[in-house]
Order: sequence, then structure tokens, then C-alpha cells
Amino acid sequence: MCTRKRSKSPSRAPKNAKAPSNSKSSTSSMPESDKLNPAYEFLTLMSGILILVPFGPFVAWQVFWCTVWEFVDKKSLNLIQLCAKASDVVGPKLKGLVRHPKDGFVIILLVYLGVFMPALFFYELNLSLTAGFNYKRCLAFNLFRIGPMYANFMWVYVMCHKEGHAINGSLLKRGIMDKLFGSMFNHWVGMFHGVIPGVFTISHIHNHHKYDNDENDVYSTAYRPRDEFTSWVRYVPEWMAYATNASSLVFFIQQKEWKRVVGTMLSTMYYCAFVGLIWHFSPMFCFWYLVYPLIEGNILLSVVNYTWHAFIDPEDPSNDYVNSTTVYAGVHWSKHRALYEKHLPEYKKAKASIFYGENLFVIFGCIVAKDYTKLAELYYEPGNMTKTELADMMKARLRCAGRSVAKMVGRSAKSVASSKKFMSKEIKSN
Repeated sequence: MCTRKRSKSPSRAPKNAKAPSNSKSSTSSMPESDKLNPAYEFLTLMSGILILVPFGPFVAWQVFWCTVWEFVDKKSLNLIQLCAKASDVVGPKLKGLVRHPKDGFVIILLVYLGVFMPALFFYELNLSLTAGFNYKRCLAFNLFRIGPMYANFMWVYVMCHKEGHAINGSLLKRGIMDKLFGSMFNHWVGMFHGVIPGVFTISHIHNHHKYDNDENDVYSTAYRPRDEFTSWVRYVPEWMAYATNASSLVFFIQQKEWKRVVGTMLSTMYYCAFVGLIWHFSPMFCFWYLVYPLIEGNILLSVVNYTWHAFIDPEDPSNDYVNSTTVYAGVHWSKHRALYEKHLPEYKKAKASIFYGENLFVIFGCIVAKDYTKLAELYYEPGNMTKTELADMMKARLRCAGRSVAKMVGRSAKSVASSKKFMSKEIKSN
């Protein structure tokens, strides 16, 4: 478990504070007070290597073939688009089962990811017990599980995330559907894809969104320059500590948030009981069909979150328009475009972090490769900056890092009241 020593209560940065500039290509340019403990940095680096060396090749293999799968599909049957069109036709007919009339597709996903995929999992388990473990079938299953261009992986995590933000953790219509299947993505579907219950419903909401990448966020990216590959390697075990509820549990204990402590522990025990049951029947099957998806999924998710929160404005570290790709928490996805257009002047003024129609993994590659010029080309800039100016801006925002920066980013950097107000609105909104 890798956790940093955190303050007992959110600190408040001076108003209009600016972050120190770390424009050089090494963390040696940081003030001594900004650097992390050398022993901790060594531990996280070694932990990251121990995770990535044995499992990285398998994850890379899956990413390669799921990309090939999508390419072949587009050039042949185009099944992905056919499924999307079928969902557009069937989804509206299922609106009576969900809270929002545009969310009928959720029922289709529940059937596919919550019934078909688990049925396939238990079929594979039965086959492994009766005919023996088959490595080829294991590879094929894990490729199918992640889907063409990570489609299944994407939908599982998107729906777990969305369900975590919904009222009472459910997207389904109140009544029998809500009571029977209300938290199915987080407490059933996700477990087959590496989501431990409690991560999205407790830790993500009550830690990450409460502190928004600052020093109290258990998976903050603000401590190290994001344009260094070793920074991401060190970030992987920190993300894993969050994804297994470990660092969140420690944080909630430190904050004496006992309700969160109990909820996190019970959620983790529920997951461990499920894994233990499958392990009892076949340890080999359990490792490659349940434990490996936990590691694989969260290696990929560490890339996603690292990229999502890669940019920090040195002139205004708590600037939400720069700190993350903006999602309006608590607001239905169908209203996002209208809200973006409403706040477009603010996006332009802040030179917000926007990449439109680009592959997140390509952006990540450009970040850790220090390819600022390519990032400037990918950047969706609703203004009139030159590519050179954009490249310089990308570099400055990626290298804005350190302990002092972590104190200035996020919601609690603005004020404790701001954080509490957000959480109150977040919990009450739908």
C-alpha cells in the first residue's frame, strides 16, 4: 500500500496564489520543500516496476488486439455501429425502467454486461473445472471481455462512475427495479472487470470529488511533473492503492469519517468473499479471470486519470477549466453540450484543457514522451494562439508540480466552504 502523509484537514492556499515554475526537464528544479520523500519515491518506483514488468506485456497485447479488432470490424461487418444503431432503436422503448427517459440504453448494458458476460464467465469456470484450464481460452476470454477498442471496458467503468454519482447510487426507476438492481454495476458487473465495490460509490465521491486532485486526494497527480514516464510509473501503485480501497480506508480513518470507514470495509469484504469463493474452486482460473482484470483494468485506468488530470495552470492552480477534462458532476449527460456552450467564454478565457475527438492513450503517449508540439496539434484551442505558444503552455502546465502545488489545486484550496458546498450539491443532485 502506498500512501502519502496527508493533513488532517484541508489546507487553504492564499488567494490568487501562483505555483512555482518547474520548466526544466528534471524534478531537481523543484525547491527542496516541494520534493517528496526519497524513500517514498524509491518505494513507489519499485512498486510500479513490479506491477508493470509482469503484467504490462499482457495489457499491451490486449490493447493491440482490441485495436486491430475495431479496425477489422470497421472494414468488414461494422458490428459495433450496428449494435449502436440497435441500441438507439431499442433504448427509447425501455425508458419506463430508468429514471431519465434518455437512459433506456442502460437496461441493454445491464443485460449484456450483467447477465451475458457473467454467464460466459461461469461457463468458462465450469469448463476449466471439467476439462482443465486452457490458456488459449483464457487469452480469448480476456480479449473479448475488454472488447473492440476497449468498448466493454469503457462501458463498465463509465456506468460504475455514473451510477456512483447518481442519487442513492442508482440510474433505475424508483421501485422494484431500483431495489433489485439499483447498484448492479458497482456491486455485480464491475467485479468481473476489476472494479471493487466502494471505489466509485464511496472513495471516488467522498475523497476525489471532495478535494479534486489536491493534497487530500488519495490519487492526486499534482506532486510530480506529468511529462516524465517515471512519474506515471510511480503513480500506478498510488492508483492501485485507491482502486483496492486501501488508501481511501486509511484516509477515512485519519479523518474519523466512520460511516465511510464501515462502508469501505464492508464493500471490500464483499469483493474478497466473491474472489475467495472462485479461488476455492480454481486458484488458476480465479487469478486470470478475476485478479488479472483488477490489475489490467487499473493499469489502464491509471493512464486515464493521469491524462485526465495532467494539466495544472501555474497562474491559477485551482482553475477547474485546466485541471481536468470538464464533467458536470450531478448533471445528466444530455445537458453537457448546452452547459459547455453556456460557459464557452470561460473556457476560452482559461484556455481550458480540451482535446476533441482524440484518443486518450495517444495524448498520454505525447505527455510522457514530452512531445509538446504534437500536443499543441491535438489541442482543441478555441482562440488564436500559435502552435509554439500552445506547446510552451502545454509544457508549463505539465511541469507545474510539487507539494506547494498540491496545496493550491482542487476545491479545498479555494476554501473549505467551497468543498462542503460542492459535496452538498453533489449528493442532492441527480
